[in-house]
Amino acid sequence: MKQFLSSTYNRSMLILIFSVLSMLGLIALGLLQVVQGLSLLLRSLAHLTDFALALGQMVGLGMGALLFLPPLLESIRQIRGEPIGTMELPVLKGRAFLLLAFAWFLALILSTVAAMIGSGGALVATPLGAVGIFLSTLTLGWIGAGGLVHGSRRRLLGAVGLSLTASTMIALVLQYIPILMAIIAGGIVAASDPQLLATIQELQAQLESAHSMEEMLSLLSPYITQPWALGLILLYASVLAPLTEELVKPLAVWFLGRSLRSPAEGFGLGALGGAGFALMEGTLAVSMFTETPYFGLPARLASSLMHVTLSAIMGWGIASALLEKRWKRLIGTYALSVTLHGLWNGGAALVVYGSLRTTLATAMPFDFIALSSMALGVILIGAIFVGVALALPLLNQRLRRDIIPLASLLPERTSDGLDSPGN
Repeated sequence: MKQFLSSTYNRSMLILIFSVLSMLGLIALGLLQVVQGLSLLLRSLAHLTDFALALGQMVGLGMGALLFLPPLLESIRQIRGEPIGTMELPVLKGRAFLLLAFAWFLALILSTVAAMIGSGGALVATPLGAVGIFLSTLTLGWIGAGGLVHGSRRRLLGAVGLSLTASTMIALVLQYIPILMAIIAGGIVAASDPQLLATIQELQAQLESAHSMEEMLSLLSPYITQPWALGLILLYASVLAPLTEELVKPLAVWFLGRSLRSPAEGFGLGALGGAGFALMEGTLAVSMFTETPYFGLPARLASSLMHVTLSAIMGWGIASALLEKRWKRLIGTYALSVTLHGLWNGGAALVVYGSLRTTLATAMPFDFIALSSMALGVILIGAIFVGVALALPLLNQRLRRDIIPLASLLPERTSDGLDSPGN
């Protein structure tokens, strides 16, 4: 395998194939969402807001697909024997930052105004929300990577694209395997207990006949408001998800390995990988923009900041281990990233749990557990948000100050892309 990848032609063909498959997959998924949404709408099986959700996802997936176009074109150039262009991601400063911030704020205002119009306004609000996610997520990746990475366009955008599709798919597989095993085990237990099986079947029938989300929540309230339900949610969100996601988000750093120039470059590429992962996660969560973009866009901005910062720290740890044999640093950064990610998800789960208890409460005017859960969740999220918001630019600045400009250390060579030891 190593001998196969040593060929420039073979590496370019692999990147070309991956780019084409990713682009086609994202475009096909977006179109499928819209066709299904339109079909359900025409048959009066869905509301206009449901179609708006599908439209927003198509816009987000389409913008994600465009990120694969430069790696695709650069690979074609290299296969033809032509040199591919290099680029250095500069530090994000002043005017560029203000322009991006203004564009994001404009998307926030316009989507909020559109959402206030009603279900028809959601057709505008949700795509604008997807644009806002795209702008904010890539801006955060730029903040983390600016001044630390230099190479071909294929390398930089490839780091984003690899996490956008490959990291997301790997994380989903790793996370759903335990869930599938739990479902199978639960089915075996239910099959051996006729009374439990009858209860599950009755609940399933009631859920299928429910006409609204409120009715479904009312049916599920005796179960989802129980402490054991919160325990299961926390086990998944605060343990399983962080363990897998923090491992696979900086996939480009793992892929490049010892061809990286420095741990600082690992930090930058890790930030870009975190941006790619957050972009896909945000695109799949655009449902919150149909009615509440004023909450959804800032919430996704905060979540993207968490993903980008922790992935950058992981990229630094991976590069330190592979280049300098600092394996303890890798273990430490992984433990830190998983812990902070777990606390973030746990805080979000506590807020949702407390909100559900409050919403579904009928007899108790004051629910101490609900209020305590929401308060603790907000404190956790707020503290981590402040920490990562300070850490991303400060760590980037520290790494830029500690390294000699990379170009002066390297001999003259032809750029060979994301997969090249020389780039």
